[in-house]
Amino acid sequence: MTIETNLTDLADLTIGNPAVQECPYGYYKLMREQEPVHYDPQTDLWMIADYDLAVEVLKNWKTFSSQIDMRTDVGGPDLTESNALFAKDGYTVPDVLTQVDPPRHTFYRSLIDKAFTGPVVKRMDEYLVDHANELIDAFISKGQCDFKEEFAVPLPLGVIADQVGAPRSDIHRFRVWTDAFVETLGIMLSPERRLECTKLIIEYQHYFVDRINEKKTNPQEDLLSGLVAARHEDGQPLTYEEILAILQQLMTAGNETTRNHLVASMKLLIEEPNLQTILRNDAAMVKKFVDESLRLESPTQGLFRIANHDTELGGYNVPKGAKIYLSYGSANRDDKQFPNAYKLDITRHNATKHLAFGYGIHRCIGQALAKKELEIGISTILQRIENIALKPGHPPITHTPSFILRGIESLHITFDKIR
Repeated sequence: MTIETNLTDLADLTIGNPAVQECPYGYYKLMREQEPVHYDPQTDLWMIADYDLAVEVLKNWKTFSSQIDMRTDVGGPDLTESNALFAKDGYTVPDVLTQVDPPRHTFYRSLIDKAFTGPVVKRMDEYLVDHANELIDAFISKGQCDFKEEFAVPLPLGVIADQVGAPRSDIHRFRVWTDAFVETLGIMLSPERRLECTKLIIEYQHYFVDRINEKKTNPQEDLLSGLVAARHEDGQPLTYEEILAILQQLMTAGNETTRNHLVASMKLLIEEPNLQTILRNDAAMVKKFVDESLRLESPTQGLFRIANHDTELGGYNVPKGAKIYLSYGSANRDDKQFPNAYKLDITRHNATKHLAFGYGIHRCIGQALAKKELEIGISTILQRIENIALKPGHPPITHTPSFILRGIESLHITFDKIR
């Protein structure tokens, strides 16, 4: 079922419906036109669909706090068994980045900011080109590939492994763990799957506690060694829980979103094959394509805030304690900000204004690296293969049910080798 047009009543729709999640853009459009601050009783979420209002919320962290626990406050199955399992066999890990406010957020962000600054990322160009070419070399002679599994998944996971100082041979485990992290943030998880995900997260915790202990005795030039060496103002080292929380955030954000957007980008290039030639012949246009595609198909469709007190937003009264869903996917298709917003336009003058990486103090810490991975991944692919198309008989393209992250289930392609 696709929900896109011919709908007029918001009361008939909810972001919790998998059919809406498969194609949410008609729902977003209705909200922007009828009720840009829309309360969805089925999920108990206040949906913010308008670009300017989303920015207003993101600027005002004192009123619209990030301190909302997505595991407990956004619904889903009972956490009693999972919490007991964490207490017994794993670590109870509080958030330190995405869902916290200053000053707690400021301290932890400062620890890792320097690892993801523009100059640091710029020095990674040759490394990323080599990494992309290694992956392409493995499938180029076949004239076809599972683009998601053979390129989009291992590219960012390999980068994460190298950055934190873990072996690339373990990236298949990272993928399983990060998928489990993401699943636990939704409201569509069964109690049985919740427990399975908890066991996988505990497995991740023990794996990285072992790596932390290794870095204590044998530090290297990597992010994990830097976290082990970091100190609070009182001179105390970070706890296991603090380091695990940082790594969990970086692994999830650095893998899931980049992977999903590489696949979405390839889908767009297949749908508009003339773009393959344009981007192949003009490297400067690749950057424009990356920003415009991030706007159009935002890999993070939305994140959460909570109202600290009764307030007014866009003429709507928002009560204290309201759980707010900032719909980046809707804001990025707001015609008031982006004329003809449903159209992919790589010449769009303000495409960089998109909210795919958020805005303000919580703007994605790894955005420079993510954009560099996307630019180099797409450029390298287009220099190696041409005439890219869906594999004959490919089933309809579908997305993994989620209203947080938007990702295509699978994308099998055919192509001709250039070199």
